[in-house]
Amino acid sequence: MAPQPDAADEGRHAPGPEPLWNESWYFDAVSASGDLGVYARLGRLPNQGVALLTVCVTGPGRPSVMLAREVPLPDADDDTQAVTVDGARYRQSCEEPLRRWRLSVDGIGEAHADHAAPLHGGTGVPTAVALELEWTTDGTPYRWRHGNRYEVPCRVAGTVRVGEEQLTLAGVGQRDHSWGARDWWAVEWMWSALHLDDGTHLHAVGIPGVPQYSVGYVQRDGLVHELSTVVAQDEVAPDGLIVRCAVALAPDAPDLAVEPLAFGCVRLDAPDGRVSWFPRALCRVRTDDGRTGLGWVEWNRLQR
Repeated sequence: MAPQPDAADEGRHAPGPEPLWNESWYFDAVSASGDLGVYARLGRLPNQGVALLTVCVTGPGRPSVMLAREVPLPDADDDTQAVTVDGARYRQSCEEPLRRWRLSVDGIGEAHADHAAPLHGGTGVPTAVALELEWTTDGTPYRWRHGNRYEVPCRVAGTVRVGEEQLTLAGVGQRDHSWGARDWWAVEWMWSALHLDDGTHLHAVGIPGVPQYSVGYVQRDGLVHELSTVVAQDEVAPDGLIVRCAVALAPDAPDLAVEPLAFGCVRLDAPDGRVSWFPRALCRVRTDDGRTGLGWVEWNRLQR
């Protein structure tokens, strides 16, 4: 049987001693039509006394609006992880463990017509952004066998505001929660959470050159098939964006052709000067047996 998280894991965990010990909550969503994508991440760095907040609203043919900043560490006694600072208000709420979460965001981000601009230190146009969204579990929560992390396929519904534009989002998504030491500048990876039109959910994580360290599942109707091999081959544009990606999965899983539609990129600068580019993308996927779907894929790509 595939491993599942405990409801108690939804809350915070005691930090380890590592300077880069991190605990993060990720929420992503894509509309049923694929024309709107959202993700949000709160990452606690308790040994540094700060948190990293990232919020993205993007879509094909629209600017990528990024609210990405370092914020004060949320109060240890506040289960909502509330952040209120100039230019950003964030609140996440577990309404029912392993079943339903609510996210509320209101702040000023930067709109980038060039989705690659954040990778190169580019600034965007100040733009108001707000989210009121709910993630409801639509499958089996899956805990990694190695490492403290779990993934939950979801349905997502609510509202999104960008500037004066008010949007309704109803579609698919993923949320995950992880805790432990994380050095973003030590290794490259590809992470994906994809949702096919027939109700199948796919989660696949691969490390280039190390296919034996692969994580993931194919699941539908409560049946979870674990993956043992994930091999991704990417075509990368000169600006750092991913043009396309082919993903081979095993055992007994479909191969994937991934087409990025829009990006929410982050540049990661380490205190010691190392740099990683993080082109996270709203994607369309096609399986080798002809099925299609939508979701999010991220690449961590080391620069120096």
